[in-house]
Amino acid sequence: MYSPELITIILLLLVPIAAAALLALFKPDIIRNIIVTVASVILIGASVFLAVSAWSNGITVVHAAIPWLWTALFIVEFAVAVIILCLAVKYKKPLAIILAVVQAVLLLILEFSGIVHPQAEIVLTLSNLSLVMVLIIGIIGSLICVYALGYMKDYAAHNHDVPDRRRYFFAILFLFLTAMFGIVLSSHLMMLLAFWEVTTLCSFLLIGYSRTSEAITNSFRAVWMNLIGGIAFTGAVIYLAQMDPEASLLSIPNLLAIDNVGLVTIPLALIALAGITKAAQMPFSTWLTGAMVAPTPVSALLHSSTMVKAGVFLLIVFAPLFSQTWVGIALALVGAFTFLATSALAISQSNAKKVLAYSTIANLGLITACAGIGTPSAIVAAILLTIFHAVAKCLLFLCVGAVEHKIGSRDIEDMDSLLVRQPILAVMMVVGIAGMYLAPFGMLISKWAAIEAFIAAPLGCVFISILAFGSALTVFFWTKWLGKLFMRMAKPAAEETKLNVSEKISIVVIGILVLVACVGFPVITAEIIVPYAAAYYPFYTGASGLFAADTLLMCALMFVILAVLVIAAAVGSKSGRIVKPYLNGRAVNAEGEFLGSLGVYKEAKTSNYYLEEYTGESKLLKPSQIVALIIIIAMFVLGFMGVLL
Repeated sequence: MYSPELITIILLLLVPIAAAALLALFKPDIIRNIIVTVASVILIGASVFLAVSAWSNGITVVHAAIPWLWTALFIVEFAVAVIILCLAVKYKKPLAIILAVVQAVLLLILEFSGIVHPQAEIVLTLSNLSLVMVLIIGIIGSLICVYALGYMKDYAAHNHDVPDRRRYFFAILFLFLTAMFGIVLSSHLMMLLAFWEVTTLCSFLLIGYSRTSEAITNSFRAVWMNLIGGIAFTGAVIYLAQMDPEASLLSIPNLLAIDNVGLVTIPLALIALAGITKAAQMPFSTWLTGAMVAPTPVSALLHSSTMVKAGVFLLIVFAPLFSQTWVGIALALVGAFTFLATSALAISQSNAKKVLAYSTIANLGLITACAGIGTPSAIVAAILLTIFHAVAKCLLFLCVGAVEHKIGSRDIEDMDSLLVRQPILAVMMVVGIAGMYLAPFGMLISKWAAIEAFIAAPLGCVFISILAFGSALTVFFWTKWLGKLFMRMAKPAAEETKLNVSEKISIVVIGILVLVACVGFPVITAEIIVPYAAAYYPFYTGASGLFAADTLLMCALMFVILAVLVIAAAVGSKSGRIVKPYLNGRAVNAEGEFLGSLGVYKEAKTSNYYLEEYTGESKLLKPSQIVALIIIIAMFVLGFMGVLL
């Protein structure tokens, strides 16, 4: 008799697969809408039930006897490598061909060399971290799928040169969710590796959705970079299996409980490389910025609840081991440097999706740095950053996608008066931006927690300095964007375009989740995150001041600020109040134009600073990649030396 928790996990794994199969079969919009809606409701309900049930009953693991599972997982892994190999041959991509062959050979070695003998009983983990990730995947991921119903309809209408392959698109979206549920619930590296490879394939197929030359190029860049991580992951599994004939170290709890960490510094370095590639850290960041060519739901999914979150999830899981080695410090340096470099690169971008891409990589860098340090306070900061980033960044991506369809541009310079033209989208964008950087909202709280964690770490002054300068850069690019939303210089007429129902529901619900995360962070931290860290550090008591009067006052302030913002947008006039620009005494006509030279009236415009001569990709990208690569090489040297703190 299966437990309710195990039945729920089976639902989380099988419902998306069933939905993917049905979506691939049926073409009519009405059937697609029903399938996506029903599947999303089931996934959201199952995710919440699993988390509440596990937390209420104190359940941390569930067991199931599935003797054929390991063969099935190998077939899935090998099939992924073969599919990528075939597509690489078709499009003549030699690097992807080589890496796919290497991965296939390693999988064959792993399967048929006899070094791995897992038990027939599979064990699934229900740690606080995995349950937080289940909620992110189940709620955020499902809402993105609902949002995609309206978005992809508009996408097909706006992109006549792209064949309508929505059946294929939605099938891959749901397959992606299954893979992510598998990753965060796996307690065995063999199982985790299989789902890990599926995410690589799904991202590859989704990034190349339009099949333009740019999309194909960017999708293959994503796949070869992530194949490097997959090869590293497979190498770590082979190394650990050879260490122990019983393959007990392939169980994640057993590996985390190892007495002599010096024996596993090499596989730790390989696991770190796998996490770095999947989380798009320098020098592998270009696959994520290139993924912006895909439709917006893909970008939102990759950034908030799937691909990159798999990378940081893996790093957080092994944070207790990283904390004992210089491999972890090197990993933290890669993350911290990525945070600084990509925050600077974001300043030079006016493309809103590119700004979001670089800011995503920057925030993932901060999470990576915390995971590398691996102290209990750093783990708490990493999980907080993961939560706030998931909800706020998803909201921003969805808003940008909808704005692009409504005003015909994703350029920040074209978002003047958006609060007048598209009030719902604009206010949700303001909520998302506020959640990312304004005091006293969530991401700023998480950064403060990271500062506290860095103080006691080796090279703490270096990390704190990087965090301070990187945070200053984030203030620059977020403030530029926020200012444009409130700008009234252009005074465009209010547009009659309306959001699709699916887009409106997803955006509003995720906006509410941003509010819930910001206001509820003391409870989330004290009841969920601190107990997770304390499980690995028994003497850690956590953030005891979370319910102090100043903390509760800060939460109340957050709620009031956001409530006032939303109410003001709701009751304000859609047409707005037109105010003539003041231009130091220059004559201004009724249309807001100023009297220029030769008596000609000209439109008054404002523009942000982008400092491309200092922070442009041509100036910073390659040098930053070289520095990060040097740190990664040093990480492997330290791994081979088995150097401990």
